[in-house]
Amino acid sequence: MTYIKKSVPRAEGNPGTGIQPRDQLTLIDIDDIAFMPSADDKGVVIADNIVMKPGRYGYNIYMTQGTIELTSAADGDTDKIGFTPSIKFEHPGNEQEVREFKANSINRKFIVVIRYCSGKAADLIGTICNPCKLTPSYTGNNESNTNEMTFTQISKGNDIFIYKGTVTLEEPVSVVEAGTKAVTFVSEGQYQLSAGATTVNEIEGGAHDAVITILGASGATSPTVSGTGGNIMLRAGATFTASEGSLITLRAFDSGEGKIVWIEQSRYNAA
Repeated sequence: MTYIKKSVPRAEGNPGTGIQPRDQLTLIDIDDIAFMPSADDKGVVIADNIVMKPGRYGYNIYMTQGTIELTSAADGDTDKIGFTPSIKFEHPGNEQEVREFKANSINRKFIVVIRYCSGKAADLIGTICNPCKLTPSYTGNNESNTNEMTFTQISKGNDIFIYKGTVTLEEPVSVVEAGTKAVTFVSEGQYQLSAGATTVNEIEGGAHDAVITILGASGATSPTVSGTGGNIMLRAGATFTASEGSLITLRAFDSGEGKIVWIEQSRYNAA
């Protein structure tokens, strides 16, 4: 469904107050991406997961709260106007780890994911064809010892996306032991299944609108995720075979009386 012209009313609450991003910025090197989903037909929401190549993952860098500035200015001549999103923040100190990060990141191309303390959907800057690049700046004096980091989209193009998927990080939120039929919700993120003939049909815990991704496992026998007999609802009732490299994303919905139902948002089956 394409965008239908409609009025834009004032959002509820206090939408004009300052943003409250989490203090961890997630970076995804585009060379590590196996599949980059596109936005929906309205051009803003990316609902599916970014799929990483085997053994590759996103990683985080700490941002000093209160220094984070997210911008997206549009400019250009007539018929050539586009957005140039950017995020700027400070990282305290100039230790070996951050120097190595700068030295090995300034000429690389990234997708940038910003998550929020409020739990609202993440923001995402960049695409594989128009990624972000880092511009760092260090200042050390009697008042400050800090690195200022700026990640800016290379060329004019899309505005900031809303990202509703999850990101493969170096370590999953939880490793689900073989034989487990109910996955215990710890936090949003990715849950690694273990190999074996297990059928998962229950997610215990969670809150409305939480998102998790279940990762497949290597081995001769793959576990499965089923929509029968538990609180998981799968598209067309199709059982998900959790083979190595495959993943399925579920979103929590409050069905009333404190009951949570986990509904499939997307799945990726490895070849």
